[in-house]
Amino acid sequence: MIYGVISMNEILNPIVNAPYPKIEVTGKNLDLAYKLLNVYAGNISELTATSQYSFQSFYLNEYKDLSNLIEQIAMVEMYHLKILAKLILLLGLTPYYVTYDCRNTPIPWNSDNIDYTVDYRDMLLSNINSEIIAIRDYNKLIKETNDPNIKNILRRIIMDEERHMEIFNELLKEYDALEN
Repeated sequence: MIYGVISMNEILNPIVNAPYPKIEVTGKNLDLAYKLLNVYAGNISELTATSQYSFQSFYLNEYKDLSNLIEQIAMVEMYHLKILAKLILLLGLTPYYVTYDCRNTPIPWNSDNIDYTVDYRDMLLSNINSEIIAIRDYNKLIKETNDPNIKNILRRIIMDEERHMEIFNELLKEYDALEN
């Protein structure tokens, strides 16, 4: 556990200082809307990240700076969730917290998707892994769409996810230095 050694002011801001593109699409596209549901409310998704980071923030409340930083990251993830909901609506689908399997069976989001580990190092490793997967999934979606608006929005979200990965990596580095 980090005992206040790190100044959170020295660590990167959890949101990149760049504007988000206007949320618009070139037209309805249900196929893409269904694909966006995975990053919206899948196992590793904005909904899961928001919930997981919120849990971690509550659990680490004794360490105010760290708790606040993780809470800020959760709020950025919640903003991504809102952006994706708007895109899914514009593409013609209701943004339920659900994904679909290969047989088109709905799979509702549930809290089992959250990694509830309370070991600080394991939290960071889980968060880093989730950010890596999120970036991979967004890049895959960018390749699968021809809509330049959606490509730009997803690229902007990736910028924040990369920032979060940097923050979690820096926290892990600092933690490991303290433990050795």
